[in-house]
Amino acid sequence: MDPNSISPAANLSFDRLSHAYITSGELTDSLAMAAVCSGRGGDKPCKKCSGCDKASRRIHPDITYIDKLPDRREILVEQIRRLKKDVIIVPSESDKKVYIISNADLMNVSAQNAFLRILEEPPGYAVFILNTEAPASLLPTVRSRCVELKSKPGAEVPDTEATEMADRFLAAARQGNAAIAGFMFQLEKLDKEAFGRFLPAVMERAVMELRSNLQTTPSVPDTAVADIERTLRKAKEMLDLNVSAGHISGLICAAMIKVSEVSF
Repeated sequence: MDPNSISPAANLSFDRLSHAYITSGELTDSLAMAAVCSGRGGDKPCKKCSGCDKASRRIHPDITYIDKLPDRREILVEQIRRLKKDVIIVPSESDKKVYIISNADLMNVSAQNAFLRILEEPPGYAVFILNTEAPASLLPTVRSRCVELKSKPGAEVPDTEATEMADRFLAAARQGNAAIAGFMFQLEKLDKEAFGRFLPAVMERAVMELRSNLQTTPSVPDTAVADIERTLRKAKEMLDLNVSAGHISGLICAAMIKVSEVSF
């Protein structure tokens, strides 16, 4: 399937549904609704049947939602193990059983490895939807077993300004502490909207580069990816709380200086 062939505005053919997706936004709900749709004939979701109605109200018994626990920053391996026990139980109303993992990028490495084992031999009725704005934070082995769908038409086209700034930031990280510190002053000048676009762009590129370095450079610590992901998520939380760009820039640059000494 062409991963860019489906948009939220398009109905989904039931026969074309894969067993696992990575997506975000309203397409997550559209996929779940299509999986449990009981409409006869035509494309799915029909948005008229009982299955679609229950899915739209998030009360369908064959759709399970998984997210981090209120007192945790990550989705834990124990949560995925509970999913593994539940998935062997056949659907109660639909032909499919759907699991939506919200903020899937918050799965820690142990949780992702446990989920990978489920993906390798899933029941034929299971559909897994990983909802995330940062698919690069997922293990390559998990991503390779999922169909990645864009949340809206044209979403595969990156924000050029944010992408270029993220690339310049990583270039500064490779040059050393002075270059990173100098870049901090550029970040401080960004408004909230621009900063919000910069964060996912730099996370995606930093995580990809760090994971590549992990495979080729034995000296790179295993914690490097988790450290930078944790910092960038904290930065997003601070941004949502209207913390100043100066404070957030300092946090990011301090973390990048620490990571860059051994990882870039």
